[in-house]
Amino acid sequence: MGVRVRAWARAVAGTVFAAALVAAGPVGNASAADWRDEPGMLEVVHMPPDVLPWYGGSTGRGWDNYTPCLSDWAFEPPEENVWRGHFQTSETASAYQRVIAFPTETEAVAFAGAARQQYAGCADRQTYPGYVVTAYDHGSVDVEEGATVGGVGVVDGSRYHNYLYGVGRDGDTVTLVEWESNWTTPDPTAFKETVRVAVDRLY
Repeated sequence: MGVRVRAWARAVAGTVFAAALVAAGPVGNASAADWRDEPGMLEVVHMPPDVLPWYGGSTGRGWDNYTPCLSDWAFEPPEENVWRGHFQTSETASAYQRVIAFPTETEAVAFAGAARQQYAGCADRQTYPGYVVTAYDHGSVDVEEGATVGGVGVVDGSRYHNYLYGVGRDGDTVTLVEWESNWTTPDPTAFKETVRVAVDRLY
């Protein structure tokens, strides 16, 4: 299921996250006040294979609800030029896409790096008594300016939850893609193809 990695401590991840965005300058500042056209988003046909069929795919502006690994950002994420998409099966899985367009490529680079660190620290932040939480590094995806894929496995006795996440960038635009599977072990190879398509469909 990929190479196991030691997740970074929460304090370190938060400090680096904030520093990266501050170094890049204000995020979502006045120069991005007017919303850009909606980027190309994932569709149901792009979802990785699952036990049950996928449905959903409607898009909207803004973050909507944060998923577990993004529930405690160390720095306020941008609110302008943010789009979301949500997919799910009837019981087994759900998937999310977020796209964030920045005024400059420098800000996009900083945000993508900070988001990767946010995900990398997720295993530490999601540790609860009785749960076994493991982080995984599934490597990179060769598309546009690049993408990376990782995951988190959570086991509580006979119950388990598996998360895969991807962070990709095309110029000044970053996409975050997540896949949560509650009954099966997600296939990183299939998910990488979904992430590749997500980045390829941006502006």
